[in-house]
Parts: sequence; structure tokens; C-alpha cells
Amino acid sequence: MKSKVQSFSFLMELIIVILFFAASTTVCASFIVQAKNKQVQGTNLQNALIEAQSMIETMQAYPQADLEQLLEVEKIDENHYQKDNIFIEIDRDMITQGKIMIKNKNEVISELPFVLGGNHDE
Repeated sequence: MKSKVQSFSFLMELIIVILFFAASTTVCASFIVQAKNKQVQGTNLQNALIEAQSMIETMQAYPQADLEQLLEVEKIDENHYQKDNIFIEIDRDMITQGKIMIKNKNEVISELPFVLGGNHDE
């Protein structure tokens, strides 16, 4: 009788330990998935920032060129252009200025202002 009680206690302890490790594994796996998602988002942002910087430098090198041909962007309206998740907003007054916005699911995650020509001290 005593061995049945001991084996039942051992079995219960073993089940509790297995459940604890299963719960721990689930939590750790979710952390790993979240970390991977953050890494992918960071990589995408880094690539978009590099491309946006390249666009700004290209526009500064060729300020009079047509943006659709120069940057291979889609014209949305008179002052707005888009390429993937990168949006360009341009104001043409005495100097050309604007900003490049990097979006993720309609949320702006980064803005890069730029000036093409004119006085850069403004």
C-alpha cells in the first residue's frame, strides 16, 4: 500500500514538472517569435532608411529632374510620390523642400526632411 502512495506522489510530481516545463517552453517560444519579428522590422526600417537617404542624395544631385523617372516612384498627386512603403512629399516654392516618410501599415515610423537648393540654414 505504501509503495502505491509513493508511486502516485512521484507520478503527480512528474506531471507537475512536465507541465511547468511545457509552460516555460511556451513562454520562451513566444519571446523568440517576438524577437524575430522585431529583428525583421528593424531590418526593414534600416533598408528603408538607406533607400530614403539614397533618394534624397539623388534628388540633391539632380534637382530639376522628373522624380518619376529619376527615382522610379509613382506619382500620387502634384506634390506626393510613393515607392513601396516610402512616401515623398515635396513643396516647391522659392526653394524645393519636403520630407520622406517611411510608413508601416499607415503608421509613420520615420520622417526625413530635405532641402534641394537654396539656403540650407533655414
